[in-house]
Amino acid sequence: MSAANYYDNHYDEDAYWPEEEPAWFAGDGYGVAAPRPGLVINPLLLVAAALIIFVGFSVLVEWVSAGGDDAAPAGVGGLLIPAGTPQVQPLPQSAADAFAAPYDEYWVTQGLHGAAYGHMAIDVAAGQGTPIKSPIAGAITARYTDGVGNPVLVIENAVYRVTLLHGIYTANVGDQVALGQVVGEESNIGYTTDMQGRLCSGRDCGYHTHLNVFDKRLNSNVNPLDLLNR
Repeated sequence: MSAANYYDNHYDEDAYWPEEEPAWFAGDGYGVAAPRPGLVINPLLLVAAALIIFVGFSVLVEWVSAGGDDAAPAGVGGLLIPAGTPQVQPLPQSAADAFAAPYDEYWVTQGLHGAAYGHMAIDVAAGQGTPIKSPIAGAITARYTDGVGNPVLVIENAVYRVTLLHGIYTANVGDQVALGQVVGEESNIGYTTDMQGRLCSGRDCGYHTHLNVFDKRLNSNVNPLDLLNR
């Protein structure tokens, strides 16, 4: 604010100086007992003092906004002094998007199948009793036996819903599992067959894990081999 504007807005000359000025004291019937004016302050001094206060306050605000003294800790003297803005670091690949095979070593016993009935899955095997690991980090949302006797385990996170079949599962609904955490072991329970297509129920054959992956971003099933090979 300029000195002129400050003067116009904050100093009313008529409020301090009546029109009579000195003659008002000498000739208004008071005689020798006429009152004397008090201390007279030059109005320009008031304007100058106000400008000094205004400029000083502006400098203080700029200093605080800039972070103040770098050596002073935030909050000194009751003032909250903001620190410098931290650098934003690139985020690693989302943990929810990470995907791994259910075994350390395995072979694919049947390629992509099930598209005809809207499922899409592969069959992988590592041998009877091999620990089955969670392909994703997430939560166990379902564990049940379906209509043909297949044990089913469903693991979900924000990105994928993974369905596993035929294993002896040890994880329970509500469990939070990490990527690669053991959730059961390989078996042949349910509708499994040998190489000739004969049912393995009660027989020593057909051990594998049926693996289905649903991508929530695409709202569709995806080929698990694409995720394993990326």
